[in-house]
Amino acid sequence: MTQPAPARRKKQLVTKRVTVPGNFDRCCCEFNAGRFFEAHEWIEEIWQFERGPVRDLYKGLIQVAAGFVHISRGNQFGASRLLTTALGYLDPYRSAAGMGWDVETIARDTEDALRRVHELAPSRLAEFDLARRPLFAFDRAKLRAESVRWHAWGFDADGNAEEMEITVAE
Repeated sequence: MTQPAPARRKKQLVTKRVTVPGNFDRCCCEFNAGRFFEAHEWIEEIWQFERGPVRDLYKGLIQVAAGFVHISRGNQFGASRLLTTALGYLDPYRSAAGMGWDVETIARDTEDALRRVHELAPSRLAEFDLARRPLFAFDRAKLRAESVRWHAWGFDADGNAEEMEITVAE
């Protein structure tokens, strides 16, 4: 007799207070520690509320993290697809240092990762050296001017980070 699948916990809406720099910090820490899904979650909280031009920058960072989730799960197709689309989202920001992120370095390292994903047969994706992944970092000193430049969500008109109340499913 087969056992029924365990019941999935229903997601609940949770209201919390965040700052963009705080979520950036958490995203960087999680990604650089190899916790790619968690990194994606932190940046996604900001992305879902951003309506300006840096929304695509955030989407690119989310997709880099999601691509590495697929690499770590051995899904070559998913990794290739997400890293490719991530590069498309990041491309316009490569020379612009969007929101203090070193987009050029992240994109270059993501291109290298994508090449390695393509070089490995699907059955060999476990050989991918995660130590050679991009490292996520942003320059806090640039964030104030960048937030004004991009009219980014979560900052006042002078570029000061504001604590924002958001509701997310957890």
